[in-house]
Amino acid sequence: MTTVAEIVTRAFRKVGIAAAGEALQANELQDGIDALNMMLHAWKLRSVDIEHVDYKATDAFALAPEFEEGTVYNLASRLSPDYEVPANFDADAWWRSIQNAYCDPASLTLELALTEMPSATRYYF
Repeated sequence: MTTVAEIVTRAFRKVGIAAAGEALQANELQDGIDALNMMLHAWKLRSVDIEHVDYKATDAFALAPEFEEGTVYNLASRLSPDYEVPANFDADAWWRSIQNAYCDPASLTLELALTEMPSATRYYF
């Protein structure tokens, strides 16, 4: 099982803040955990409610393994401005994949005007 510290470390490596095999400093690890917690809480505003509870470094990452890489890329993208390191990748595709996994078409509602055009309305006399 992947730990939160591993997710954060991989994110720091994606943007080149930490080298392969290099351990993060305690303040970097905590910054990464704080950023991860804020990011996962913010996902609810974008219709991805994972019912997140704040993580600590040794906690197991609660999402399924297929969400790990997308989370790493999104966290790396979030961390890069704080460390003034430009992200040389596009995390948006990962974000769209995560959103898609949480999309439930059965729960969607549409206004009647979007589903029934006035020109298609049939009048019966």
